[in-house]
Amino acid sequence: MKHVKITTLNKLGQDERGSTYTFSIRETSNFIVAKRKSETLSGNTYHEGKNRGTNPKMFVLVQGEIEFRYRHIEEKESHKIEIMEPSIIEIQPFVTHAVWALSDIIMLECNSIEDIQADRHRLNV
Repeated sequence: MKHVKITTLNKLGQDERGSTYTFSIRETSNFIVAKRKSETLSGNTYHEGKNRGTNPKMFVLVQGEIEFRYRHIEEKESHKIEIMEPSIIEIQPFVTHAVWALSDIIMLECNSIEDIQADRHRLNV
């Protein structure tokens, strides 16, 4: 995929309690936990990549299912991908993106509030 990279988390195991996954991301100490209800939209923003938290912008889908929508701001065509399992989503600068929750979800944003406030532009996918 151009402008976006999706990496499924490594499943360590599963039993009657549930599943355990492992993953590595860039060195960061700041995370935002986003819990969203089914059939809600979040995003419609892009970042210029002015700081480590937005270059690339990274999310970890921890729980739930989403439709990830994106397009480069200089292109007219938008793209959609359904992500149905825990995954890392990396978004390059100047790619507007949105998350449509197909179920209740939990996502980690791999940045601080300050990172995105200093580098966020509203633009519909």
